[in-house]
Parts: sequence; C-alpha cells; structure tokens
Amino acid sequence: MEKTTPAKVPVFIWVVIVALLAGLYGYAAYWDPARPEKTVQNFYQAYFKGDYDTVASNLSVFWAVRLLPQYAEMNAADLLANRAEIEKEISQVIGEVESMYTAPPDITIEIMRPYTQEGTTGAVVVYKFKDKSEEMGMEAAILIREKGRFRILNMTPVDEQDLPQIKAVNISEMDANFNELLTSAE
Repeated sequence: MEKTTPAKVPVFIWVVIVALLAGLYGYAAYWDPARPEKTVQNFYQAYFKGDYDTVASNLSVFWAVRLLPQYAEMNAADLLANRAEIEKEISQVIGEVESMYTAPPDITIEIMRPYTQEGTTGAVVVYKFKDKSEEMGMEAAILIREKGRFRILNMTPVDEQDLPQIKAVNISEMDANFNELLTSAE
C-alpha cells in the first residue's frame, strides 16, 4: 500500500486570514459609519469646518423638530419619511445661526470610549472638547438608530461627577423606549 503525505495549508493563506480578520475588526471599531462614536466624530468634524449638510445628516429628525416648528405636529413615520427635506432645512438654519459665530481654530473632540454604551436602537457617547491639549468641557450625546444608522438625538454638558451615572445607564431601557418610538413609525 502506498503512503500519501497529508496536504499542508500554505503559510500565506494563514497570513491572509489573519490580515482579513484584523481588517474587519479595524473597520468595525474605527471606520464603520454606523457606530455611535463615528457619528459624533463626523458631526463635530463637519461642524468645526462649517459643513452644515454633514452636520444635519448626523442629527436625528426627532432633534430637528426643536428648531423646525413646522414639523412639530408630524408623527414619527412622517418625520422619518421626510428626512431629506428636514436635513436641507436644518442645514440652512444651523448655517444661518452659526454664521454669527466663529469656532476656535484648534478645537477638537476626544471620545471617551469607556463610557460609550451601545444598544440596538440607542447609544450614549461621552466626549471632551479640547483646544490644543487643554480640556474645555465635556458632553454626552444620546443617539437613536434611524434606518440603520445612529443619529444624534440630544447633547448635554456633563461633569466628571456625572460619569458614574452615565456608566450606570440601562441601555436596554433606552432601547425599549426608542423601539416603541420607531415601531410607531412603521
């Protein structure tokens, strides 16, 4: 009887597999636009540059009704259906308001990843404002997933003493509330 040697998998195949897995992880962790941290980052980068179309695209339609009273009486389904129109109008309003102000040229944000909480329909992201290396304050953003993408629903200033409370937020309760709102839109 003839002996055959078992086939070996070439080493480069293992290298390719590891590289693909690392690439997928990197995409999901840092570049995926569906991640709540990326939404906040995109929002502020656009805001600091004066790109109000991108700013508006990262805001929830439910946030927009605060500045656009003509949409206040619309139900959730109609708001989501009119996203394109609402984005145009919110971009215009923010642009008009912000034309009176100038942001400091070196301001950036730093996401505080340990405080990010992400559910299926809701998320909380905490971040610091910095001017060069000097901290200028902190905020928390509450995000809602609208049509597969997180968008900012609310932003509020926070202090160091608020961080334990943020860490204790029950994201499943937030998800339940947001699911109820979004289910009414279907």
